[in-house]
Amino acid sequence: MAPVQASAALRDRLGDQAAHGLVEMVHLAGREWRDDVLSEAVERFERRLTEQVGTLRVEMAQMKMDLRQDIAAARVDILRWSFLFWIGQVTVMMGVLAFILKGR
Repeated sequence: MAPVQASAALRDRLGDQAAHGLVEMVHLAGREWRDDVLSEAVERFERRLTEQVGTLRVEMAQMKMDLRQDIAAARVDILRWSFLFWIGQVTVMMGVLAFILKGR
């Protein structure tokens, strides 16, 4: 940023040293204000980011729990259908063996 020069009227009224001091003071105050605003913005951003990450973690944990429940339910369904299939196969095999043994 280019240094700000005091106007000629201000230098005439205050003098060169006072005008230079005033410009330095305004410049320093602006720099401090900018630093304060920047640090406040960073703090707000970090706070918001922390809140969002926390929310995301909770949602992910909930999804994980839901997924586990869905997988457990699917396992039960697969096991039921497997037993039904096995019972059907055993019944058919017994019928075929009974037919073969009666035919002798």
